[in-house]
Amino acid sequence: MKKSIQNKLFDFSIATLIVGMGGTGLSCARYLKKRNCQFSIADSRQEPPCLESVKHEFNNNLIITGDFSYELFKQYKQIIVSPGISIRSELFTSLRTQGCLIIGDIELFTQVVEKPVIAITGSNGKSTVTTLVEKIARDCGIKAIAGGNLGIPALDLLDSQSDLYILELSSFQLETTYSLKTISATVLNISEDHMDRYTDLDDYRQIKESIYNNTDNAIINHHELITFARVKQAIDAGEKQSSVVLFGEDSLPGEASLPGEASKKSVNPKEAIHCEFELLDGEVLTQNKKAIMQAKDIKLKGKYNYLNVLAALALLKPLHLDLNRQIKSIKEYSGLPHRCEWVADVNGVDFYNDSKGTNTGATIAAIDGFEVNSSLEHDKKTLILIAGGVGKNADFKELGEVIEKKIKFTVLMGVDSGQIKSSALNAGAKNDDFYTVDSMQDAVLTANNLAGSGDVILFSPACASFDMYQNYMKRGDDFKEKVLVLKDELKNVS
Repeated sequence: MKKSIQNKLFDFSIATLIVGMGGTGLSCARYLKKRNCQFSIADSRQEPPCLESVKHEFNNNLIITGDFSYELFKQYKQIIVSPGISIRSELFTSLRTQGCLIIGDIELFTQVVEKPVIAITGSNGKSTVTTLVEKIARDCGIKAIAGGNLGIPALDLLDSQSDLYILELSSFQLETTYSLKTISATVLNISEDHMDRYTDLDDYRQIKESIYNNTDNAIINHHELITFARVKQAIDAGEKQSSVVLFGEDSLPGEASLPGEASKKSVNPKEAIHCEFELLDGEVLTQNKKAIMQAKDIKLKGKYNYLNVLAALALLKPLHLDLNRQIKSIKEYSGLPHRCEWVADVNGVDFYNDSKGTNTGATIAAIDGFEVNSSLEHDKKTLILIAGGVGKNADFKELGEVIEKKIKFTVLMGVDSGQIKSSALNAGAKNDDFYTVDSMQDAVLTANNLAGSGDVILFSPACASFDMYQNYMKRGDDFKEKVLVLKDELKNVS
C-alpha cells in the first residue's frame, strides 16, 4: 500500500505554483485568490483553450505556458499539480528531492475541511456510488454534497458549507493525496486501467488502496482478495486502526496472498471477517443475513449495480441513518447518464449508452448486467456490442473471452479496436462476427442492420474517447443523437 511521502502542511503565506489550467487548476487558483495567497499558474500547452479568460480572471498573477522548466519551477517551495499531470516525471522527482511540497487539490481540501468526509475510488462504479451516497444522505436529512473527480472540484465544495462531503477520487488524485481523513472509504473494485501511467496492475492497485490510509471504516469488496489481504495485514501489524466492513456476493471468493508474497499464509475474507452487506442469489440485498430489499425493486439493473448499492449502504453505516428512508431513496435512484443508460427502442431493438465504460472491467460488467446465457448458440444470442477507442495499454484478453461467449456481433471503431478483435479471435470468436467502421453513425447503422427484434445493442467502448472525442460525455451524446436520428428516419419510412 502506498505510504505517505509528504508530511508538511500547505503554507498559505508563501508563493505557490499551480500546474494545469483545467477545471482542477482553476479551482485551486480561485481558492487561493480568496485566501489572498500569492500564486502563479503554469500549463505545458503554449496556448491552452482558456488562456485569455485565465489572464483576465487572474490578471495580477504570473501565467506561464509552454514546456515545463526545472529552473523556473524550483523557485517555488510548494506546487499544486492537476491530476492529469504525472508527478512521477523526472521534473517532479527532482523538485521533491529538493524539498518542494508537491500536492493535489484533494490534499489541500483535506487540510482545510472541517466536516466529515466519505471517499470512494475503484476502477468502475465510482460515480454511481458517489451520487447514490449523496442522494441517500440528503434524503435522510443531512446537508451533503458530492464532487472531486465527479462534477464539482473538491475545493469548490467548501462554498456549500455542507455537513458531509462525499468525494469520488481517481488514482491520479490519490497520487498527490497524503493525509486524507475519512469516516469511511472504499475501493469498489480493481481492473486494468491507465496502464499507460502505471508500471503494472499492482502499482495501480496500491495507489487506489491508499484511500484506506487514514479512514475510520474500511469498506471492502470481499471479492477483491488482494486488497482485503493488504488492509488486514496493515491492521494486524498495528499500522491502521480502521474497522473493516465487507460487502459482496454470497459466493465464497476464495483466498489470496499479496503479490510477491506467495509463500506467506493466504487470507480468505469471509473466514476472517463476517460479510455484513451481502447479495444473496443475485436477488436479495441483506445486512447481517437479514433481507433489507429485493434487487427487482432497484431501478439500476445488473449484479454490479446491486453491489454498488451495498457499497453505498456500507459507506453510510457510521452515520446510523434510518434504514427505511435509505431504502426509499435507493428505490428512487435511476442512475447517471452514460452508464448503461437506455436510449431508445428502434423497431424492437433496445439501444443502451455505456460511454462511461472506458476500461475492460466496466464493459465486462455492463455485458454481465444483461445476464446473457453464455451457453446459447450464436444465432440465439441477443447482445450486439459497439466498442473501441484508446486502449491505454490495457490487456483485452478477458474482454475477448467474454465477447466470444456472450456477444452475437461486435462493431468496432477507434485506434485500438484491432486489439479488441485480436483478443476475441484468440479466444475462439469468429472473424465474420466483427465489423470495423470509421464513425459513430456507421457504428449505429451497422449494429442496427445486424440486429433483429428483441436484440440489444450496447455501446460500451472499453476504451477512452480521446482519439475521436473530447471526453466520454461527448462520445455518449453523439451515440444517443445518432440512435434517435435513426429512430426518426425509420419512423418516417414506415
